[in-house]
Amino acid sequence: MNRTIQPTAYKCLEDVPATFGPVELAGIMGISRNKAYDLANAPDFPKMRIGRRIVISKKHFVAWLDEKMQAQEPF
Repeated sequence: MNRTIQPTAYKCLEDVPATFGPVELAGIMGISRNKAYDLANAPDFPKMRIGRRIVISKKHFVAWLDEKMQAQEPF
């Protein structure tokens, strides 16, 4: 059985859970799942690996995004 998980579009930052994965990242940023996985696998992206699972902290993600926005660096 092949189950496809669709990303949830979040209306505000308070709706985002404290930790999330690349599928939720896609919904937060409004990007595709593939692009979210590419971003999550970038060397400077804040994530933790637990086995094969990627876990992203909302606090560290927001700090990373703010840093990128201030520097005007492309992802």
